[in-house]
Amino acid sequence: MQFALPPLTPVTKRLMILNAGIFLASWVLYIALPGVKESLYGVLALDPGQWREWMPFVPIWQPLTYGFLHSTEAITHVLWNLLQLYFFGTMLESLLGSRRFLTTYLLCMFVGAFLHLFVESAMGSARPAIGASGAALGVVVAMATLRPRTQVLVLFFPVQLWLLAGLIVLIDFMSAVQGVAKGVSDGVAHWVHLGGALWGFVAVKFNWIQVDWVERFRAKRAIATEQGKREDDLRMDQLLEKIHSEGMSSLSRAEKSFLKRVSGRK
Repeated sequence: MQFALPPLTPVTKRLMILNAGIFLASWVLYIALPGVKESLYGVLALDPGQWREWMPFVPIWQPLTYGFLHSTEAITHVLWNLLQLYFFGTMLESLLGSRRFLTTYLLCMFVGAFLHLFVESAMGSARPAIGASGAALGVVVAMATLRPRTQVLVLFFPVQLWLLAGLIVLIDFMSAVQGVAKGVSDGVAHWVHLGGALWGFVAVKFNWIQVDWVERFRAKRAIATEQGKREDDLRMDQLLEKIHSEGMSSLSRAEKSFLKRVSGRK
């Protein structure tokens, strides 16, 4: 066991800079123009009330934008998320690669957002949520599921990852259930955290975390493009045979348009 600071990986570094930069800009607005800051947060935070009121034209940007906003009244909010992202994001990105890591991070954020919207709507409440906590906890849980016996130092005490992640999730779960049972919020979006944690766990267990969705999309698009070219070539051969036997005047307007399009293809 030895103490070491992990080197920053590319996507983790950019996410940390983005979160810290947005927090600093928000803090400046909070000090200088609090009204502007509140208006922006009102539009960009994840607000279940707006999703109900604006149906069917819901603010679809909120499941993304809420994850880059943090409380300007408590700096510990953004610091805790940055610390989790630094220590566990670098570990997970090193295992998965940058693209798969970013996909996992964003999906944890989205699942946390929609679980929060679902629970708040079911309870008839409309508490907005902000912060990268759901995405960050999802990263922690994914890492703990992949490497449960890995030891980390918590206040200089060695703790295995499965235990650390399990304790954080348990605290969130108990707090969330207590909030539902008592009808009183402690101001923390526990369902966002639990949604992110759920996706981090499920993605590893079903091996979805290893899928490069961008590369899979590119491969499918390449196959579809190649198949389209083959179909065009086959149709072109049929039209050329028709021209040879019946003449150019036998072609319909659609067939002439097709010939022009394919002939101009490089």
